[in-house]
Amino acid sequence: MVTGKKPRLGVLAAIATASLAGLLAAGHSQQSRGVAQATHSQAAASGTGSLYYVPKASTLLHGVLAPLNSLRVMQRAIALSPGIDATQVPTLALLAAPLKTTGLGPIRIGITLEELREQGLDLVAIAEASQGQCQYYRIQDYAEPVGLMAINDRVLRVDVWPGSLTTTRSGIRIGSTERDLVRVYGNQLEATTNPNTLGKTVIFTPQDPGEDVYRLVFETDDQGRVTQFRAGQFPSVTWAEGCL
Repeated sequence: MVTGKKPRLGVLAAIATASLAGLLAAGHSQQSRGVAQATHSQAAASGTGSLYYVPKASTLLHGVLAPLNSLRVMQRAIALSPGIDATQVPTLALLAAPLKTTGLGPIRIGITLEELREQGLDLVAIAEASQGQCQYYRIQDYAEPVGLMAINDRVLRVDVWPGSLTTTRSGIRIGSTERDLVRVYGNQLEATTNPNTLGKTVIFTPQDPGEDVYRLVFETDDQGRVTQFRAGQFPSVTWAEGCL
């Protein structure tokens, strides 16, 4: 019997969502107070205001991001807990899933936007990252910085952006090194210089039957660390500027 499972998961999801909303509201309130304090310090410190403002702004940012990161860790722990059927709540299913060449959990490369909505994933357009038939979306009530690129209403790529806790199936994440990439993917990698990040664009091509049209693409910085990565269908997954 599975009676009671969905209500329990629904409560967990509601708690996580409410907690996020509360943290965001608290962050906004803290920001208002922090800016007011910094402005007051600037006025009192003739000519040296920036020396007062920057530390306060930095402290404020840490104070807002730390609980947000903690919330995402808590959500991920719930999704991975024994006895929890994460598939019953789409956003938990995403948290429990690694990024693969073919997608992220219920988000399969090639799926339509309508099919995602039927699965209970509400999409929010990211207008500033979109152009023409190429559109970017984020997932409502999902705190991870992950974007979906859709062309003609079909998802062709999943982007994992800085700050995300999402990993690949092999454990690569934001902050992993180029050495980690070589250790995990070996001679299936190709790399080119990236003038924007001063690092490299590293592309993994799978050899599994039927997956040769997909890729994992990693962007590294001048320290050789992964700053963002993505999975999707070739060639759109290789577009450095996304839709733009």
